[in-house]
Amino acid sequence: MVTLYDACIPMMIKYLGNLKHILKKAEEHCVAKGLNQEEMIKFRLIEDMRSLDFQVQSVSNTAKFIPTRLAALPDVFFADDESTFPQLQSRVDATVDVLRAIPRDAFDGREDAEVVLASKMGDFKFTGYAYVVQYACPNFHFHLASAYCILRHLGVPLTAFDYLDSQKDLFVKVEKAE
Repeated sequence: MVTLYDACIPMMIKYLGNLKHILKKAEEHCVAKGLNQEEMIKFRLIEDMRSLDFQVQSVSNTAKFIPTRLAALPDVFFADDESTFPQLQSRVDATVDVLRAIPRDAFDGREDAEVVLASKMGDFKFTGYAYVVQYACPNFHFHLASAYCILRHLGVPLTAFDYLDSQKDLFVKVEKAE
């Protein structure tokens, strides 16, 4: 049986690793091309959309709030003040550390538990299952994809494999017999 932990935590750890890889490539691209890193980090795809730093912070916050909201584990505070690629990469590392510290059984039996998401738009109520599967995982990928798209738009040489498999542990190429 797939648990709520299995459904989100290992996936988020993997994709946070991919995000760190993407951020490293962006930093290398800025150095190689002599681009302003601060401008890249503050870039928005469109005026009413948030910047790259916000997207990375949102990926992190979505992941780190799961144990707090679902299992009442203590929140780990991050200031959301990262302004350089090394700081964003450190933020990703810190988020992975939070996720790795979650006991595998922390979410057991929480599928039907009430989870309340307090936001600027109001409070929203979910079951534990709906919170993880229908909100947290999609929101995590929305902000991750937004960060990827900002960097692609700015010319960072990224491919789908950077997003999906930077650690080269997902896709195993099948050799065809001749």
